[in-house]
Amino acid sequence: MLHSPWIKARGRPPVRSLLVVVLLLSLGLVAVTLLNYRTAIRVAEETLRNQGVSIGLELAAEARARSAWEGPALQELVTEQHQREVAFVAIIDRDGTVLAHTNPRLVGTPLEDAAFLSVREAGQLIGRMVILGTGETVYELTMPFHVPSGGPGAKADATQSRFRILRLALHTAPARQIVHQAQAQVIFVGVLVLVLVGLSVWQIRTLRRYLRLQEEAARQERLAALGGMAAVLAHEIRNPLGAIKGLAQFLGEKRTGDPTQTEMTQTIAAEATRLERLVNDLLTYARPRPPELQPTNLSAALREVMALAHPAADAAGVKARLEMSDLLSKAIADPEQMKQLFGNLVLNALQAMPNGGTLTITAKTQKSGAGDKATEYASPSPMHTGRWVEISVEDTGPGIPEADLPRVFEPFYTTRTKGTGLGLAICNQIVEAHGGLIRVAWTGPEGTTILVTLPVEGPAHG
Repeated sequence: MLHSPWIKARGRPPVRSLLVVVLLLSLGLVAVTLLNYRTAIRVAEETLRNQGVSIGLELAAEARARSAWEGPALQELVTEQHQREVAFVAIIDRDGTVLAHTNPRLVGTPLEDAAFLSVREAGQLIGRMVILGTGETVYELTMPFHVPSGGPGAKADATQSRFRILRLALHTAPARQIVHQAQAQVIFVGVLVLVLVGLSVWQIRTLRRYLRLQEEAARQERLAALGGMAAVLAHEIRNPLGAIKGLAQFLGEKRTGDPTQTEMTQTIAAEATRLERLVNDLLTYARPRPPELQPTNLSAALREVMALAHPAADAAGVKARLEMSDLLSKAIADPEQMKQLFGNLVLNALQAMPNGGTLTITAKTQKSGAGDKATEYASPSPMHTGRWVEISVEDTGPGIPEADLPRVFEPFYTTRTKGTGLGLAICNQIVEAHGGLIRVAWTGPEGTTILVTLPVEGPAHG
């Protein structure tokens, strides 16, 4: 296979980085679109302003050409304004009196508002969006109207500016078209970004599944190679180890009068036993036996494991406790593998407390699935709903370093000088075969809790 060398040599592709890049690009696209939308609103307003100024200048030029200086002439001039984009036109005197209006009923009406006062005092243009009594939104432009009062030859007042006020309201249909186009662009980009993010998330999830399949294929490849090596070990090492162990025990019995030789033969036998256990663990992990599922009394299995562990616990000064629910049901499982599973967990806990402590095994039945309790250190086996049995193995040892947590269930990973690193890996393998979940539920300076969750009905198939 070419998968595992690539993963090992180059590492996993930065999946999270890809998602971050997609999100940043999407946010950038949305930001640019919103900026264009704001620009479109400003452009629409500037278009209306320029249009209003142009109409105002035309009216002023027409008034000068006609010598339309006072009310009737101005009203006639205003009345002739029938441009499609104009909602209304009004010419206002400096005291606020309406001199001319496209609605003649408003002529003579006093007017004084913030826009009028600002234009009268500063002589600047004021443009704003207002709502008419008809409910229509128009763009209202208030500006100086440079046609002096009094007509030709009238004496100007040097203390005041020589202009009246022109108020012009424009229909916003052309500007709304610009804004609507910008809004359509915003909606289109928003939908596009949602589709892009959705496709990216789907692609990233697909990539993660593909990477998990690659890792699983590489793992199976390693197991296959390990299985071949284990077969050689079983043939070439197991038998000689048995012979060494038997001969050492024989010599120890024959030379009982020599304490040094007795101690040496006991050491040889003990080391041979340890190597034999290593070979057995290696064979168990490399060539796992499928579980022989049958109704299994977990209470009896746990009591048997605790009974076997009591001598080692007493020797290490560890107080062992077993707490089980009265409703603990029988589970569809392999009884021998259950004993091996909990035996390994208990042995692992005892090894974490060489100077004494407390070992607590708690077992209880749950009705809901445990898939929601998985952590990043949990076995990746799929979970299904139904009735579950939860067994926790808690010790009061020094805890697991945080840096080691992601690797606690990996084969051959151990921090002990004489450990094989296969105990928790075999536990993980057994739990996966039963459709369950194993994880480090809690760890700290005051101890560690390993939680095993097993389905009562057995593993799901299909």
